Amino acid sequence: MTNENISKGDPFGVYKQGGSLLMFMQIAFNNIMVELSTFVMGIIFSVGSIYQLMNNGIMLGSFEYYLFSKGVGLQSILVIWVHGTLEISAIILAGGAGLILGNSLLFPKTYTRIESLKNGAKDGLKIAVGVIPIFLTAAFFEGFVTRHTEMPVWLSLSILFSSLSFIIWYVILYPAILNLKINHNNSVKNETTY
Repeated sequence: MTNENISKGDPFGVYKQGGSLLMFMQIAFNNIMVELSTFVMGIIFSVGSIYQLMNNGIMLGSFEYYLFSKGVGLQSILVIWVHGTLEISAIILAGGAGLILGNSLLFPKTYTRIESLKNGAKDGLKIAVGVIPIFLTAAFFEGFVTRHTEMPVWLSLSILFSSLSFIIWYVILYPAILNLKINHNNSVKNETTY
Protein backbone atom coordinates (compact mmCIF):
# COMPACT_ATOMS: atom_id res chain seq x y z
CA MET A 1 0.00 0.00 0.00
CA THR A 2 2.75 2.49 0.92
CA ASN A 3 4.68 1.71 -2.29
CA GLU A 4 1.51 2.34 -4.29
CA ASN A 5 0.88 5.61 -2.49
CA ILE A 6 4.48 6.74 -3.04
CA SER A 7 4.23 5.97 -6.76
CA LYS A 8 0.98 7.98 -6.91
CA GLY A 9 2.74 10.93 -5.28
CA ASP A 10 0.73 10.68 -2.05
CA PRO A 11 2.95 8.63 0.31
CA PHE A 12 0.70 9.21 3.31
CA GLY A 13 -2.61 8.62 1.56
CA VAL A 14 -3.41 5.88 4.07
CA TYR A 15 -4.32 8.61 6.57
CA LYS A 16 -6.98 9.95 4.20
CA GLN A 17 -8.92 6.67 3.97
CA GLY A 18 -12.14 6.24 5.91
CA GLY A 19 -13.95 8.62 8.18
CA SER A 20 -12.09 10.66 10.77
CA LEU A 21 -14.28 9.60 13.70
CA LEU A 22 -14.06 5.87 12.92
CA MET A 23 -10.30 6.17 12.39
CA PHE A 24 -9.95 8.00 15.72
CA MET A 25 -11.90 5.31 17.60
CA GLN A 26 -10.00 2.41 15.99
CA ILE A 27 -6.61 4.01 16.59
CA ALA A 28 -7.46 4.97 20.18
CA PHE A 29 -8.62 1.43 20.96
CA ASN A 30 -5.58 -0.17 19.30
CA ASN A 31 -3.07 2.15 20.98
CA ILE A 32 -4.61 1.70 24.42
CA MET A 33 -4.51 -2.10 23.97
CA VAL A 34 -0.83 -1.89 22.94
CA GLU A 35 -0.16 0.34 25.95
CA LEU A 36 -1.90 -1.96 28.41
CA SER A 37 -0.18 -5.05 27.04
CA THR A 38 3.19 -3.27 27.25
CA PHE A 39 2.44 -2.48 30.89
CA VAL A 40 1.02 -5.89 31.86
CA MET A 41 3.81 -7.82 30.14
CA GLY A 42 6.17 -6.26 32.67
CA ILE A 43 4.91 -8.95 35.07
CA ILE A 44 7.30 -11.32 33.26
CA PHE A 45 10.20 -9.90 35.31
CA SER A 46 10.31 -6.74 33.14
CA VAL A 47 11.36 -8.75 30.06
CA GLY A 48 7.87 -8.57 28.53
CA SER A 49 7.82 -4.77 28.55
CA ILE A 50 11.35 -4.59 27.18
CA TYR A 51 10.34 -7.01 24.40
CA GLN A 52 7.29 -4.88 23.54
CA LEU A 53 9.39 -1.69 23.48
CA MET A 54 12.01 -3.37 21.28
CA ASN A 55 9.34 -4.56 18.85
CA ASN A 56 7.84 -1.09 18.60
CA GLY A 57 11.28 0.50 18.22
CA ILE A 58 12.35 -1.89 15.47
CA MET A 59 9.05 -1.44 13.64
CA LEU A 60 9.25 2.35 13.88
CA GLY A 61 12.93 2.49 12.91
CA SER A 62 12.37 0.19 9.93
CA PHE A 63 9.42 2.20 8.73
CA GLU A 64 11.28 5.52 9.02
CA TYR A 65 14.35 4.02 7.29
CA TYR A 66 12.12 2.80 4.47
CA LEU A 67 10.51 6.23 4.07
CA PHE A 68 13.89 8.00 4.07
CA SER A 69 15.18 5.52 1.48
CA LYS A 70 12.21 6.41 -0.74
CA GLY A 71 12.96 10.13 -0.43
CA VAL A 72 9.97 11.04 1.74
CA GLY A 73 11.69 10.95 5.14
CA LEU A 74 11.44 14.65 5.89
CA GLN A 75 7.80 14.64 4.85
CA SER A 76 7.24 11.63 7.13
CA ILE A 77 8.51 13.65 10.09
CA LEU A 78 6.18 16.54 9.23
CA VAL A 79 3.18 14.22 8.76
CA ILE A 80 3.55 11.16 10.98
CA TRP A 81 5.17 12.82 13.98
CA VAL A 82 2.22 15.21 14.31
CA HIS A 83 0.56 12.35 16.19
CA GLY A 84 3.64 10.17 16.67
CA THR A 85 5.33 12.48 19.17
CA LEU A 86 2.59 11.86 21.72
CA GLU A 87 1.92 8.26 20.71
CA ILE A 88 5.51 7.02 20.87
CA SER A 89 6.23 8.95 24.07
CA ALA A 90 3.18 7.38 25.71
CA ILE A 91 4.25 3.88 24.63
CA ILE A 92 7.68 4.51 26.17
CA LEU A 93 5.97 5.65 29.39
CA ALA A 94 3.82 2.50 29.35
CA GLY A 95 7.04 0.48 29.04
CA GLY A 96 8.38 2.35 32.07
CA ALA A 97 5.21 1.40 33.96
CA GLY A 98 5.80 -2.22 32.98
CA LEU A 99 9.37 -2.00 34.26
CA ILE A 100 8.07 -0.71 37.59
CA LEU A 101 5.77 -3.73 37.74
CA GLY A 102 8.48 -6.23 36.77
CA ASN A 103 11.16 -4.70 38.94
CA SER A 104 8.86 -4.93 41.94
CA LEU A 105 9.12 -8.72 41.56
CA LEU A 106 12.84 -8.72 40.83
CA PHE A 107 13.87 -6.27 43.55
CA PRO A 108 11.39 -6.41 46.44
CA LYS A 109 13.73 -4.55 48.86
CA THR A 110 12.54 -5.19 52.44
CA TYR A 111 9.00 -6.14 51.38
CA THR A 112 7.71 -9.61 50.65
CA ARG A 113 7.45 -10.22 46.92
CA ILE A 114 3.64 -10.05 47.12
CA GLU A 115 3.74 -6.70 48.96
CA SER A 116 6.32 -5.38 46.53
CA LEU A 117 4.24 -6.59 43.56
CA LYS A 118 1.14 -4.86 44.94
CA ASN A 119 3.08 -1.62 45.36
CA GLY A 120 4.64 -1.95 41.89
CA ALA A 121 1.25 -2.70 40.32
CA LYS A 122 -0.28 0.34 42.03
CA ASP A 123 2.56 2.66 40.98
CA GLY A 124 2.73 1.27 37.43
CA LEU A 125 -1.03 1.45 37.02
CA LYS A 126 -0.99 5.15 37.92
CA ILE A 127 1.34 5.73 34.98
CA ALA A 128 -0.57 3.37 32.65
CA VAL A 129 -3.86 5.14 33.38
CA GLY A 130 -2.17 8.55 33.32
CA VAL A 131 -1.04 8.13 29.71
CA ILE A 132 -4.47 7.17 28.35
CA PRO A 133 -5.40 10.85 27.75
CA ILE A 134 -2.15 11.20 25.80
CA PHE A 135 -3.13 8.24 23.61
CA LEU A 136 -6.57 9.73 23.07
CA THR A 137 -5.03 13.04 22.01
CA ALA A 138 -2.59 11.26 19.68
CA ALA A 139 -5.49 9.28 18.17
CA PHE A 140 -7.43 12.52 17.70
CA PHE A 141 -4.45 14.03 15.85
CA GLU A 142 -4.04 10.87 13.75
CA GLY A 143 -7.73 10.65 12.85
CA PHE A 144 -8.48 14.32 12.29
CA VAL A 145 -5.21 16.21 11.67
CA THR A 146 -2.60 13.86 10.14
CA ARG A 147 -4.91 13.26 7.16
CA HIS A 148 -4.12 16.81 6.05
CA THR A 149 -0.75 15.74 4.69
CA GLU A 150 -0.25 19.00 2.80
CA MET A 151 -0.65 21.27 5.83
CA PRO A 152 1.81 24.16 6.05
CA VAL A 153 5.20 23.26 7.50
CA TRP A 154 4.85 25.89 10.25
CA LEU A 155 1.59 24.30 11.43
CA SER A 156 3.02 20.79 11.43
CA LEU A 157 6.12 21.94 13.33
CA SER A 158 3.97 23.91 15.79
CA ILE A 159 1.92 20.82 16.64
CA LEU A 160 5.03 18.64 16.82
CA PHE A 161 6.95 21.02 19.13
CA SER A 162 3.88 21.71 21.27
CA SER A 163 3.45 17.96 21.76
CA LEU A 164 7.13 17.51 22.59
CA SER A 165 7.02 20.47 25.01
CA PHE A 166 3.97 18.96 26.72
CA ILE A 167 5.71 15.59 27.15
CA ILE A 168 8.82 17.27 28.60
CA TRP A 169 6.63 19.27 31.00
CA TYR A 170 4.38 16.34 31.97
CA VAL A 171 7.14 13.75 32.44
CA ILE A 172 10.14 15.78 33.63
CA LEU A 173 9.31 19.30 34.79
CA TYR A 174 5.94 18.88 36.52
CA PRO A 175 7.04 15.88 38.65
CA ALA A 176 10.23 17.76 39.60
CA ILE A 177 8.16 20.78 40.69
CA LEU A 178 5.84 18.55 42.72
CA ASN A 179 8.81 16.83 44.32
CA LEU A 180 10.34 20.20 45.29
CA LYS A 181 7.04 21.29 46.88
CA ILE A 182 6.74 18.03 48.83
CA ASN A 183 10.34 18.28 50.04
CA HIS A 184 9.85 21.93 50.98
CA ASN A 185 6.64 21.16 52.89
CA ASN A 186 8.33 18.27 54.69
CA SER A 187 11.31 20.42 55.71
CA VAL A 188 8.99 23.18 56.97
CA LYS A 189 7.08 20.58 58.98
CA ASN A 190 10.31 19.20 60.45
CA GLU A 191 11.50 22.69 61.42
CA THR A 192 8.25 23.51 63.22
CA THR A 193 8.35 20.27 65.21
CA TYR A 194 11.64 21.10 66.87
